[in-house]
This record gives sequence, structure tokens and C-alpha cells, in this order.
Amino acid sequence: MSNFISMFSGAGGLDLGFEQAGWERCFASDLDSDAVATLRANTNHSRRSIVGQDDIRDLTASEVRARSGLARGNLDAIVGGPPCQSWSSAGHQRGLADERGQLFRHFIKLANSLDPRFIVMENVRGLLTARGLDGEPGSALALLREDLRQEGWQTTVSLLNAADYGVAQRRVRLFVIAHRTGDCPDFPRATHSKVSAPGLKKWVSLKRRLARLAISDDEIIRPTPKLAAELALIKPGSGVKSPGKAETTRPGGHWGYKQGAFIADPSLPARTVTASTAQDWVIDPEHGLRRLCPRECAAIQSFPATWKWEGKRSSIYRQIGNAVPPKLAKAVAVSLANHIERTEAPKQRTNVTELAPLDNRLIAAIAYTKRDEARNGESRRAAPALRQRKAS
Repeated sequence: MSNFISMFSGAGGLDLGFEQAGWERCFASDLDSDAVATLRANTNHSRRSIVGQDDIRDLTASEVRARSGLARGNLDAIVGGPPCQSWSSAGHQRGLADERGQLFRHFIKLANSLDPRFIVMENVRGLLTARGLDGEPGSALALLREDLRQEGWQTTVSLLNAADYGVAQRRVRLFVIAHRTGDCPDFPRATHSKVSAPGLKKWVSLKRRLARLAISDDEIIRPTPKLAAELALIKPGSGVKSPGKAETTRPGGHWGYKQGAFIADPSLPARTVTASTAQDWVIDPEHGLRRLCPRECAAIQSFPATWKWEGKRSSIYRQIGNAVPPKLAKAVAVSLANHIERTEAPKQRTNVTELAPLDNRLIAAIAYTKRDEARNGESRRAAPALRQRKAS
């Protein structure tokens, strides 16, 4: 049985997926007290699996070994998702300028000291095109990979859509697997597709996922009268538009949907479940217009109905939205376990002189972001100042 430890464990989505794939967790840690309480409430106490509340900046490998009982060289993987807010399109995208954006370096430092066979990192899609210290799209990921290379790690990178693995949610996340030269694992192949295809099942719809989930009256959240009036004009699969952002190539503005003002399309997998209380709305045949409640968001994320959640409702929403869908994590874990089973670990470390190239699809996404920045970056940054002058 392969073993692992997890850092930035959150509510345990990544951990649960690995355990469902047959891995043994030896140690888990997070700094958030509610997330730690959730982890402990769902830990099988019949075996040893320590859950700590730690700041990774203060945690040493010797402490982890002492608390987990692991000897050096006896660890298959360290997994985790360093905080994503610094790279998320929903945030300010301050990246390395944000202290949270530096936490991946502490994660790498701890991993180097623990010497696992693999490092598995999950983060938001925005990390792919995030700007590093030079301001160039894609340079943050390049810096992360270079830090790993200098420590003797090669990296393979992929964008995985949870809906392609049977999760009722269109959630695209970046996965980075660090490995030694000659020990490169594959990412899992998709099992589902938006349209029917040979060997693939159709995406799991929101309606299908929530069909057996009965909602009680105390879980129902209604919109304000003003928002209800706006949403009454909206069809499922759309939302109230936000004001347009003026851009050079988009004179009419680059609009989006207002947060918390979107009605879900039940025939499709849900949109990405966020860490906010402002989840999408559903038109319930029995209860009318209401917001997706925490239990529904957890089900959409593929957590089992028996998973216990600790904290206030806003904290539970945050824990669910920050989690890796267990079913997606399981697909990654199964693929990695299959690689371990059929491949011997390298006997010696070798220097990594050159990083493996990114997949063409990822390269194209970075190139597109660079072109868009060249065309619209200046006008996009000038727009807030222009609106402020007009307001004054």
C-alpha cells in the first residue's frame, strides 16, 4: 500500500480521494481551525493518522517524522494545495507579491527534507498564466518549476476538469507532479465527456447529482427582493451581468456575471463551487428560487453524504469551495499508484539540467494571455482610474 502525507489539507478532499484509491495517509495538517476540526471529525481513529494544526513555515521534517512514525525514504508522496487566492481570477491575483503566494516554497522545502518519491500539488487554473516577479504571464509557474528543478525535481503539469472524471462540476484545476528523472507518471485519462464519445460516459448533470438530496426548510436561502426581481428575468445557465470593463479590443466592455447572481443550468454539471457564501441559485420545483446550500455544494464536490462539517455556515462554504473534489483526487491517485506498482523508484538522484516542456495546450494558453495583455493590458489597468475620475 502506498502512503502519503498532506499539507494545506483543508477539509480533506485531496486526502479522501487518495484514501479512496487505497493509499494510507500518515499525517495531515492545516492552519485553519475549522478545517482541522473537520479533518479530525472524519479521520478513522482505528488507525494512526495524525491531524495537526500547523503553520508550514514553522513545521520541520523531523517533527513530521516524529508525529507520523515515518522513516526517511519511506514516503511515497507529499500532497497539498498551497493557498490559491494569490493566483485566483476571483481574487486580486497578487501572486508572489502576496505572502500566501510564497507558501509553495515552504511546501517544497518541507518536501525536500522528507524526501518522498513524488510531490503532488493542486492549484487554481490561474496559476498557469499567473505573473511572476517579471510581470510576464506564465512566469510564476516557470519559477515554481525552476525552484523544483534546482532541488533535483522534474515536473509534469496538466489542467484537469473535474467534470471529465465524473464530478458534477465544471471545475478546472492545475496539477503539478514533481518526480525524479526517469520516474515520470501519467495523468489520468478522462472517463466522461460533454458529448457522447466512444469509451466515455456523459458528464454528470447538476440535476442528476442533486436528485436524491432532500432539502429541509432551515437550509433554504432566498434572494433579497431586489435580487429576486433581477433573477426573475434570467434563464437558467445565465446571470445578472456586471458593468463592462473597457478594453482596447472590446469598446463595449468586457462584462461578466455579478457574483452570487447566476442561475445554474440543471442539465449541465454545476459551475465551479467557490469558497464564498454567494453560490449559484437553482429553480427548485418544490421550493422555488433558492441558493445552493452547503450540503448540495459538498455533494457537487463529490464528498460523501456522511462527511461531517465543522464551523459556521460561512466557514463550511469556504472549506467546501477550497477543497479538491475527492473523485478527481481519486483519479489522480489511482493513476499514480498504478505507476508505482509497475515502475521501480530510481536508485539515485540525478541533477535535472533541463525541464520537460509543457503540453502544447498549456503553452497555447500562456501565449494567448500574453497576446491579450499586449492588446488590452494598458486600457484594462487605466479603466479603474478613469471611472474614479468620472465619479469625482
